[in-house]
This record gives sequence, C-alpha cells and structure tokens, in this order.
Amino acid sequence: MTKLNEKSPVNDGTATGPAAARHDKDSPTAVLIGVTGGLGHALARLLAAEGFRLVLAARREHDAAEIAGKSDGSAIYVRADVTDPASLEKLAVTAFEHLGRIDAVVNLAGISPRKPIEDYTLSDVDDLLAINVKGPIFVTQAFLPGLRKQASDGVIVHIGGAMDGRVALPFMSAYAATRGALASYVQGANRELEGTNVSLSFFGPAPSNTESESPFFDMWKKMGVDLCEPDEVARDILATIRQRRKEHVMGGALLKMMTLMNAISPSAADAIGLRKFGKLIKQYSPR
Repeated sequence: MTKLNEKSPVNDGTATGPAAARHDKDSPTAVLIGVTGGLGHALARLLAAEGFRLVLAARREHDAAEIAGKSDGSAIYVRADVTDPASLEKLAVTAFEHLGRIDAVVNLAGISPRKPIEDYTLSDVDDLLAINVKGPIFVTQAFLPGLRKQASDGVIVHIGGAMDGRVALPFMSAYAATRGALASYVQGANRELEGTNVSLSFFGPAPSNTESESPFFDMWKKMGVDLCEPDEVARDILATIRQRRKEHVMGGALLKMMTLMNAISPSAADAIGLRKFGKLIKQYSPR
C-alpha cells in the first residue's frame, strides 16, 4: 500500500525502464474534479510537485501540463461535469485505467451566490442543488465501486464552504442549505462505509485570495478574517488526503469560534458575531 504520509519523489520525465515503471506504480494518485479555478490550479501543482500521478477534470477543455505545471505525462485531462452522472462514470473508468488505483478523489466543484432570500431565482436554486448537492453524490457513486474493489485505501474529499457547512450566514440561505446537505451526506456515508477501505471527507476551506472571492475581500477584512493563499488551502487538502480526515475546517480563531458556538448555541453565535457578518454580507452582496 502506498504510504501517503511520506513524500514521494517527483518524476521529472527522464527515467526509463524498470525504475520508471516502479516509480509509476508506487507514486500516489489523485483525481481532481473542477480543477480549473485558482484553488484547483494550486492543488494540482502541489500534488504534481509531491510526485502524484493525476487525472484532472472539468467541464471545458484544458491542457493538463499547463494546470499541473509538468509536461512529463504524469497528468492527463478528461472533460467531465459533476451534474452529469454519465460523464463521471466515464471519468472513473478512464482514471482507474490510467492510474491503476486511486488514492484520492477531490471534488472542487461548487458555486456560492449570495443574495437576499427573495432574490434567489429558480435557476439559482436549480444550479445550487445540481452542483453543490447532486454533484458530490454523483461523484461518490461513480468512484465508490472501483475504490471498494482495490486493495489500498481511498478517500473522496468534497470541498464545502467556509466553516463546517452548518453555519448558515444571512444572505447565503439557499447556498448554506446545500453546504449543510453536503456535510450531512458525508457524515451519513462515512457511517455506512465504516470498516471499509473507503472514506469521505468534508473540507471547509478558509476564505481565499482567489478571483471568485475578490468581490468580498473588503468584507472579510472588516470582519477580521484574514484571507489565505490558495497554496495554503492546497497544503491542507493534501494533509486531509494523507491523514484521511473525515472533516477538516480551516480558518483562524474567529471562524473556529463561530463554528463551535453555532454547534452549541446558534443564538449565542448570533450575539458574538454572526449578525455582524450578516450586515456586511448585505453591504457587499450584488443586487
């Protein structure tokens, strides 16, 4: 079994013969879905540098070498859409054929509209459910049979929202519902998979310095939340893969306190800060 807690050598594309074959067989492997955003690029490059062989996937055509930052053939790209189960099944078949076994599947796909309750359109709600709820379920169903058959362990990491998925911020009501659903899905799936070689993980990233989050940079600053770089989030995802964490929530003292207080007493969480969050989200939410 590959030991993911040990750094694997990076394949520079120059090795040939039996040594290269051994390296390929022993290298850790991962499938990254929804890989074309800032966080996806950072994670692909980190895993490539750590010696992972990769299958990268998203809805549109992209160049694997450009995303991973390596042109040695250790990464390939496959078009797939988390809202399309058939495309995910094809992705799983291709990934197992190319990699032999899969140590980790990371689902990075997600959307996060921030609007007043009455402004969520039918299209908004349909997209949220399709990508943030159905998508993780379809990803899990596509890869679970192959992961169960292989001899080694496998983890499916689903990227949720900030905090633990159960902290419902104002002006993010429909979005928060989907993240809460994902957190519950991961929890229920892990109870069902107890004793097997497969586990799921809910990963709550900290607000990051990415293009998609840029309209809210000032908001996070006023909240006292420091943005982290995508590379930092990528390192925490790698640690989650290696340690097979079933839940990992990033964030400084404020976000962690809010997460804990909301789990104990939502009214207390409101009193110590969530109302302030709501006012600032309203200020920065586009109308």
